[in-house]
Amino acid sequence: MSHHKLFLGWNNPGKALITGASSGIGASYAKLLAEKGFDLILLARRKERLQSLADKLQTDYSIRCEIISADLANCEEINKVVNYIHQVDNLDILINNAGFATVGYFADVPLEKSMRMFHVHMTASLQLSHAALQGMLKRKRGAIINVSSMGAFLLTPGNVLYDATKSYLVTFSENLALEVKDKGIRIQALCPGFTRTEFHEVGDFKNFDRSVIPNSLWMMPDEVASLSLKVMEINKKIVFIPGWKKRLLKWIILHNSTIRKIIQNKVRERDLG
Repeated sequence: MSHHKLFLGWNNPGKALITGASSGIGASYAKLLAEKGFDLILLARRKERLQSLADKLQTDYSIRCEIISADLANCEEINKVVNYIHQVDNLDILINNAGFATVGYFADVPLEKSMRMFHVHMTASLQLSHAALQGMLKRKRGAIINVSSMGAFLLTPGNVLYDATKSYLVTFSENLALEVKDKGIRIQALCPGFTRTEFHEVGDFKNFDRSVIPNSLWMMPDEVASLSLKVMEINKKIVFIPGWKKRLLKWIILHNSTIRKIIQNKVRERDLG
């Protein structure tokens, strides 16, 4: 039997549910939590990718891994996941990581596409958190990580709903943390900046030119997920921006309107030029 270092001081790690788990930051969280001895519930749309990841983690770490193939843009499928969570009696960790971005002015993006983002980022995170909290509050232990973005602090034409939904996740997490802080439950809003994942290779971003962002500002998903879990253990920050450069960037964005305008113009030229 493997001996795992206690995470958050918990004996007998329970289950961790990760959305958007088939690649990127979600897959990194899966690997790190498997190392810590958690059984996993991996959720994403791509069943084959999920299954191959689940098979590898079960072999490498001797844990149990369930997969759920679901599209969180669909409210019926969100409800199915909610019902599933209610059947899990030892869900210790929920990571709301699924997400995507669109490019284009709000009025020009088809409403259906915007509503898909609304449901993936907001409806799913809200409903899954509500379901998970029922058991966590009874057991007086649990952790929820809502993966937001540096976009939560930006105003960028062409990314209106993305920035707004990610901002919602920050406020939601901060307020929720106040409600559960004395109940053994930890909440985090993770706000990564540019991370080398498939995020910039699919959908509206598949032609995104990564070279417009300085190399020093990119991070690897394993590093982002690892820092997130370390900060969760220390329990110091609810809103966490991994990497000092990103914290500096947030400060500059919030305090310097000239720099903010330059960033907005660059995004406008990239997305709409």
